[in-house]
Amino acid sequence: MCSYARERIWCYGAALIVIVLLAAGLRNPVEGWAVVLEVNDYPEGYEDLPVDFVDVQRMQDMLEFHGWQRSHMIIGRDEITPETVREGIDFLKKNADSNDIALFYIGAHGGYIRHELDWRNTFYPLWDDIKTGKRMLIVDSCFAGSFLPESENPYIGIASVSAEETAWAGIPEEGLPIIGLVFTYYFCESMKRDVSVEEGFQQAVPQVREYMKEVVYPKFKDVYSPEQYYNLYNPNPVLLDQYPGYLHLEVDKEAPVSVFLVFAGMLLALSKKGK
Repeated sequence: MCSYARERIWCYGAALIVIVLLAAGLRNPVEGWAVVLEVNDYPEGYEDLPVDFVDVQRMQDMLEFHGWQRSHMIIGRDEITPETVREGIDFLKKNADSNDIALFYIGAHGGYIRHELDWRNTFYPLWDDIKTGKRMLIVDSCFAGSFLPESENPYIGIASVSAEETAWAGIPEEGLPIIGLVFTYYFCESMKRDVSVEEGFQQAVPQVREYMKEVVYPKFKDVYSPEQYYNLYNPNPVLLDQYPGYLHLEVDKEAPVSVFLVFAGMLLALSKKGK
């Protein structure tokens, strides 16, 4: 190989390495970071929900559909305490930069969230510590709307029912089609396609209402009367949308930097071989 050709190959290879390294250093991909918590086994005074943590699995599957990495999630099953909540917020605070999406999900009895987790004093003061503008809080519980904090910074808050309403979770012994929290089921199903969070919510709400009216009501109207359980069969999920535009959950795939480096290395090897 002539010296001129070898010199050109070497120069192109070195230049490619510099470009790739600069791109790797300057690129800030959109990543997803999540805390997903569910309680099935409760202390005395609460009714257990033996659903084998199907709700956290649904949420995890939905996020992975959009490219989120399992290593970027904290999954909590039972033994959820105020310290668990604080650790979850700290995880999102430390890992989610201004370009990332941060999501906090909890599925539990509303009374447990309010009293055992001391939600207002535990969660509220810490929520604004997460600096990304792509923050999302999902609460599936009775009285869920009462657990969406006011915030100085924009975020999307989703509650399975309003602040006064009762939510529904199906258990196996009832023989109904959906096991676990009904809103979580329909929201995750709606989000397993290329739609925004806002669109997914709007698609899920009528499905939740239809299921409660057409499936749950005929079987349980005499056990859980509509008068006693306010709006149980016609729930009003809440969307607190302070995000400008529409929020999509897709995250960036890993940049194929290694492929470029291998190619650059081959060019260098060829240039040396020709000497």
